[in-house]
This record gives sequence, C-alpha cells and structure tokens, in this order.
Amino acid sequence: MSNSNDLAQQAYNLFYEGKYTDALSIYYKLLSLDLNNSLNYYNIALAYEMINEYELAVSYYKKSIRIDNTNIRSMNNLARIYIDEIKDYNIAEIYLNQAIQIEPKDAEAYNLFGNISMLKNDFDLGLKYFKKSIFLDKDYFKNYYDIAVCYFALKEFEEAKINVKKSLELNPNFIKATELLHEIP
Repeated sequence: MSNSNDLAQQAYNLFYEGKYTDALSIYYKLLSLDLNNSLNYYNIALAYEMINEYELAVSYYKKSIRIDNTNIRSMNNLARIYIDEIKDYNIAEIYLNQAIQIEPKDAEAYNLFGNISMLKNDFDLGLKYFKKSIFLDKDYFKNYYDIAVCYFALKEFEEAKINVKKSLELNPNFIKATELLHEIP
C-alpha cells in the first residue's frame, strides 16, 4: 500500500471516530501530495463542516468543484450549508440546479429543494420535490418524514401519519419522526 493510501485510510478512520481536526491534518498532507485531486478538497470541506467551520467548508467545497465540475456531492453539501447555516436559498438553488443538470436522478438534490420549499412555507411545492426524491430513492427515510411534515402543515393528518410511519419503518430510531407521530391528532 502506498504512502498516500495509508494516509487516506488513517484520515478516514480518524474522521469516522469523530476526530475531525486530527483527520484534517492528514487530509492537508494528502492535499500537499496532490493539489489537483477533488476528493482531497471534498474531504477537507467535510471535516470543516463537521466542526462547524462553515466558511472554510464552503471554500473547500468550491475548490473541489473547480477541479471536478461534476462533483455533485460537493454541490449538494454546499447547498445544504447555504440552506441550513447561511440561509441563502438562492445560492443553494444554483448548486442544486447544477447537480440536477449533471445527474437528473439525484434524489438528494430534490430533497434539498423540498427543504427550501418548506422553509419558504410552500408545502405543496415541497411535497412535489420530496415525492420526486422518493421516486428516485424509495429507501431514504427522511423523505417520508419531510412529506409527513408538509402534510402536517397542510393539516392533512392521515397522509402525515402514513408517511411518518413509513419513515419509522425505514429507520425505527429516527427520533424526530417518533416525535411527529405523537403530535399528529
């Protein structure tokens, strides 16, 4: 195994042990070995995201995309940061549109579009995006939860209940879904 493969495995292990700053130091070593590897920038961005350093995460996701303009994982993660942390839905939509243009069957991008719609209180549009995401990935438990939230907001409680139960079938440990189920009249 080469030195870079050993380093990559070491960084991976540290990352999944939750030792993000330790992983970052190794990811930077990997970056110094190959400045044109989009994955190196992506991994650094993801580690920064995990420690809530969103500005740095955004910067490295953008560098990842500059090297590989088909990197939809970076686009989706950027969109998620713009949605959840920066609250700039227009920029998020730009990255999501790019991701869908590259991969029209990107279920995650449709889910994120649905989240933007919910945040704008457009629950009908959110439902359309979440249903498209489910069409593309029937096993993503969060889509069913998000659909349930939309139906709950629209006071369509039976539909909300059906979807939150489906979410819990797929992930019985999903606490937010359990809480929503108890709120549905």
